[in-house]
Amino acid sequence: MSIIKINLNNKVFDLFCEDGQEKSALTIAESLDRKIAEIKTSSPHASYELLLVMTALSLEEKLKNYESLSENASGKAETEEFAKTLTEIAGYLENLAKKIG
Repeated sequence: MSIIKINLNNKVFDLFCEDGQEKSALTIAESLDRKIAEIKTSSPHASYELLLVMTALSLEEKLKNYESLSENASGKAETEEFAKTLTEIAGYLENLAKKIG
């Protein structure tokens, strides 16, 4: 296991991740940070916890949309990979929310 530092909305967190998964976890965290920043633009006074909830809901909605598309799309493998990535992001959000709350 490795420990990586991620930065979400100007807060730094130490997270455990599997050896060899550091780069992937950092990429996911950077994507998540951009999504939080995007949501913060429309809700600048939202608390950190509310931003996490809003981000999780937004990502979950995207996941459901992609799952729906995957039932009809020929690129099902790509959609499943994207869904897996969103699920990982949701897991990171849940872990962060537990640490904060």
